[in-house]
Amino acid sequence: MPHSVLSKGGNSTLPTHNGERLSVDLQWQSSSFDVDLFLVMVDSNGRVSSNEALVFYNQRQYLDGAVEYVGRKSAGAGAQEHSATISLSRIPHSVQRIAIAASLDSSDQVLGQLRDLRLIIKSTSGVSFEVPASDLSSENVAVMGEIYRRSDGWKVRSVSQGWTGGLESFLAEHGVTLGGEVSTAPTAGRVPPALGQQRLSDLHDLEHRIREKEAVLKELQSLIVETREIKLLQELGIYEFAHPLDDAIQYKGRLDQLRAKIKETAKERAVTGAANWAVNGSLPDGARMVREQCRLMLRAYNAEADNCIRVVRSHNLEPTRSRLTRAKDSIQKLGRSMAIRITEEYHELRLAEIQLTADYHLKVSEEREMQRALREELREQEKVERELQKAREKFEKERDQYESALQIAINSGDVSAIATMQARLDQAELNLRDIENREANARAGYVYVISNLGAFGDQIVKIGMTRRLEPTERIRELSGAGVPFLYDIHVLFFSDDASGLESQLHREFEDRRVNRINLRREFFYATPHEVREAVRRIVGATTLEFKEEAEASEFRRSMSMSKGE
Repeated sequence: MPHSVLSKGGNSTLPTHNGERLSVDLQWQSSSFDVDLFLVMVDSNGRVSSNEALVFYNQRQYLDGAVEYVGRKSAGAGAQEHSATISLSRIPHSVQRIAIAASLDSSDQVLGQLRDLRLIIKSTSGVSFEVPASDLSSENVAVMGEIYRRSDGWKVRSVSQGWTGGLESFLAEHGVTLGGEVSTAPTAGRVPPALGQQRLSDLHDLEHRIREKEAVLKELQSLIVETREIKLLQELGIYEFAHPLDDAIQYKGRLDQLRAKIKETAKERAVTGAANWAVNGSLPDGARMVREQCRLMLRAYNAEADNCIRVVRSHNLEPTRSRLTRAKDSIQKLGRSMAIRITEEYHELRLAEIQLTADYHLKVSEEREMQRALREELREQEKVERELQKAREKFEKERDQYESALQIAINSGDVSAIATMQARLDQAELNLRDIENREANARAGYVYVISNLGAFGDQIVKIGMTRRLEPTERIRELSGAGVPFLYDIHVLFFSDDASGLESQLHREFEDRRVNRINLRREFFYATPHEVREAVRRIVGATTLEFKEEAEASEFRRSMSMSKGE
């Protein structure tokens, strides 16, 4: 069954079959360390709704067993294990994330001393994930991993985020009120550490300081121009053109018109200043100083605007627009004594230039990608035509040879040879007609479902089609330098309308596309089994050749070598 090892920051889709329970096991190699397992159910702000949203050895259930602490046991060979179970279908929608943490009971021990601390998450259908601890040293509490909502499903992520302030600090950060609803009464064989009034007071002071620091951090983050593309794409979603035009040439023309208007506005209406400013009692001298300061302020503003134009792309559009607005506000503060202001008309023009420039770059990128894809399609078509022509020539030659051999057999009166040559001639003509049909029908070919466990994990497949006579040749080409391991074939199905079948499958899994921007990238969050069932529903094939589990021989051998096996 599929088993994935998630390194720190890695994530994967979780199976969420109705009624299925996940098992969560915290494991480590040492009987001298007393490690506790905590599961915290938090909302989108990372806070619990109440202390009942915490499951551990002394509070064993959440929502009548939706999350349940099972207990601790020895896993053999010195290994120790804490276990819990989760029914994701019973988790209320207000819970956006389940943090799974390990905590040391002794203040003299740290998690960095533990050997093989890891989290194992398994589904009853056999899919499992291993989350090893990473980069932990002096911490005594750490979130090993988390299960979180994504669209209509759930995903698992490796976290390994530690706390050095102990269990109290960890729980307080997630909104658990110590000494409140969660009971801290001792259980058999356990005596939890008591909290005195002084420690509670210190904890409240610490929480207050944390909130102050968070407020400062939030203010500072608002001033940062975020340039990490992946995070921004997640936050902004799919980019929509503000100025939908047909091609990059039209965008370039629209930009030229806008910049001409910007230059015209900059002459008279870009910046205003005080009209009654006097220098040494002289209004003319004051007016000259205001004009000079206005030009200086406008140059500073335009320099910032030009920098924004140079760096803006579709993924950082909003931060770049905000950057220019903050620059305008800062410049106006410096010129406040002379009432110097960048006019809203001019500022809106520069913002429109930023927007249009982002549109232009995206359109150029789209056209470049489209041209690349068209070149790839032409190369593929040329290969198909060469293959068909070569096969036609081969079968025509065989037909001519068998016709000659048949005539010789007829002339000799050899009945056995006549029958043999006639059968071979019929097969050659059948092969030739098949090639002619393939040449006439551009939609015929093979639909394939392939995966690459080492590159993408066990929850992503590629659904495509090829018109090649030997489809595995095309799949071998896809296993080139772009991926570290060979693709595995799960489904290979010939159809007279392979192009239509491929389109139907893409529509079937449209909401699970990996790349929602470039639809030519045919990767989907799905398992081979799900795609096979979709093919069966669409074409009614019951004898479809199918391989459930990826062989992934190179990947598995590489993993064995890295572990020294």
